[in-house]
Amino acid sequence: MAADAPGTQDAQDLAEIFGMPGHLLRRCQQIAVAIFMQDCADFDLTPLQFILLVTLEEGGPQDQATISGRAALDRTTTAGVIKNLEDRGLATRTVSPEDRRAKIVEITQAGRDVVTAVRPRVAQVQNRLLAPLTAKEQDQLVRLLTKVADGNNTLSRAPLFDRGAAQRKRKTG
Repeated sequence: MAADAPGTQDAQDLAEIFGMPGHLLRRCQQIAVAIFMQDCADFDLTPLQFILLVTLEEGGPQDQATISGRAALDRTTTAGVIKNLEDRGLATRTVSPEDRRAKIVEITQAGRDVVTAVRPRVAQVQNRLLAPLTAKEQDQLVRLLTKVADGNNTLSRAPLFDRGAAQRKRKTG
C-alpha cells in the first residue's frame, strides 16, 4: 500500500471543510455584508442597523428585548446597534412607563427617511448576491435557507420569535 503524497490528506481535509454548509454560510454572510457595505456606503449604515430600523418602522415603539427577538439578535448586540442609531438621530430610547428597567425604542423621521432611501439599495444587494443563480435557483435557495433557519431556530443564541410577521411580510411585500 503506497503512502499518500505529503500534504494530500491535508488538502482533502481542507476541501471537505470548505464544502461544509456552515463554512459556506459564513462565507456567503461575509460576501453579503461586503456587497451591502459597498452598495450602501453613502448611507454609512450596516446591515444590522438596517434590520433594526426596519424592525422599528414595522413594529412601532417597542422594548429592546422585543426588538432582539423580532430581529433574531442577542440583546447585547441589539443594545449596541440601538445606541449607534440613537447617536445618529435615527432612533430614540425612553424609559418604559410600565417597567422602569426597560427602554422603549422608536424610529425617528430621519430613521424612516433612511429606510426609504436604502430599501432599493438593499434589493440591489440581494440581486448582486444571488446573481450567479437562475431565478428558480434563487427561489429554491431562499426556501431551503428558510427551512434550515426555521428548523434550527431554537438552537440559536438569539432565536427569532416573531416568524409569523416575517412570513406575512415576505408574502405580501
